[in-house]
Amino acid sequence: MAKLQSIFVCQQCAGTFPKWQGKCTECGAWNSLVEDVVEKATSKSKATMKSHSLHISDRVGGYGEVLSFDQIDQGDLQIQKRIHSGYHELNRVLGGGFVPGSLLLFGGEPGIGKSTLLLQSLGKMAEAGISCLYVSGEESGPQVSARAKRLNIKNSDNLKFLATSDLAEVMEAVSKVKPLIVVADSVQTLSSSEIESAAGTVSQVRSVCQKFMDLSKSKGVITLLVGHVTKEGTVAGPRLLEHMVDGVFYFELASASGYRMVRGQKNRFGATHEVSVFEMSQQGLLEVQNPSARFLAERSTEMAGSAVVAHLAGSRPFLTEFQALTQKAFQPYPRRTVQGIDLNRISVLLAVAEKSLEISFSDQDVYCKVASGDRIEEPSADLAVLMALISSFEQRAIPADLILIGEVGLGGELRSVPGIAQRLSEAKTVGIKRAIVPKYQATEAKEISGIEIIPSQTVRDAYRETWVRKDHRNQISNTTQKLTAQKGLEVDKDLGF
Repeated sequence: MAKLQSIFVCQQCAGTFPKWQGKCTECGAWNSLVEDVVEKATSKSKATMKSHSLHISDRVGGYGEVLSFDQIDQGDLQIQKRIHSGYHELNRVLGGGFVPGSLLLFGGEPGIGKSTLLLQSLGKMAEAGISCLYVSGEESGPQVSARAKRLNIKNSDNLKFLATSDLAEVMEAVSKVKPLIVVADSVQTLSSSEIESAAGTVSQVRSVCQKFMDLSKSKGVITLLVGHVTKEGTVAGPRLLEHMVDGVFYFELASASGYRMVRGQKNRFGATHEVSVFEMSQQGLLEVQNPSARFLAERSTEMAGSAVVAHLAGSRPFLTEFQALTQKAFQPYPRRTVQGIDLNRISVLLAVAEKSLEISFSDQDVYCKVASGDRIEEPSADLAVLMALISSFEQRAIPADLILIGEVGLGGELRSVPGIAQRLSEAKTVGIKRAIVPKYQATEAKEISGIEIIPSQTVRDAYRETWVRKDHRNQISNTTQKLTAQKGLEVDKDLGF
């Protein structure tokens, strides 16, 4: 008879301990130990596990064999040939599509669209002749069928469905159907009979993930695991789960705009921190192929305190609107309220404005937000954020065709930012005609045709280029028109500042 053992497992690093303690001595996390009951492996259970393991003859790519690199056959796995997911936006965050033999984890809050997007993707791949299997441990067949009908997913012999929470039944179905891609929704609902603990516990989640990893690496099956997210924003179960898979992708909700964003946190087959944007509708999730135009569609060009920010998500440039509002404070300590940007960065920029431009916000309440609901973490947005604050304070709108790019140093200097060409190329598509950039990147930036590049070395230079020169040129233009109309004089239009 199998012998049961009670252990305590850390939810963060999967470290095991014989008894509970407040702090995990492996990773230093507090209150992260959870009790788990496991079965001690006996000689009989080891033999049973060995009999259920995959045979070497079924394995591809030399999995489980000691080979030199010259002996490895990549023809079966077709590593270089990715599988199109059916959505260009999803392909972007994946790095070009699904790689055969990969094990990927998709996490997100309940109801955000994980199951919807993956079911839609399977439907499109099934239409293309790819064998797919959708495993649901949470919903019944009629529920999933009703959703597929609502999403207009066509019936196809290439798309199979299985409702079960038993991992052994899943593996049996995989051996029978022989799909190229399997979706397990969700990994917390599946359980292995080889472990006595309940589904969703640390040992069960780890064991289920290990089985799917062996399946993917040995038979070349693409496995997509759906994971629930805890209140801390991480996938439920040990962090070891994220280390076992080839890619981790999180669904995020931009609360202000309602867009769903799929953000890559780990990707062995592509760039990390790539972002794809979707919009929820009655027909399911729809691709947003030009998010910059969507984010700026409702921007008021005459409003003070509004600035266009160009930031990179992986290799993808995004344009979004940053809004600032300042008003007289009636309390000894002015308020600083921000959304979508770090409060400490706002405090630093306010200090730079007072030191370098002699503009004090010490008696002003400051409110800041990113209009699209996204989060700005790049220092390249410093100049745009600073000018938006000054714009609200002085009640002068930033020109609608102007974009400001640059990191602001503590001395008021403008520093170079990566990806200046990508940012300006994206700005050109939404009608931006002028760009204030750091002086040291002016040569690189001038390669973007159709945009006037204004190099600036300090925030004082950027301030002058944003408003002072504009006001002076308007004044010269008005004076020229008056003199020409009254006296018929020819006035030089090339007067400088």
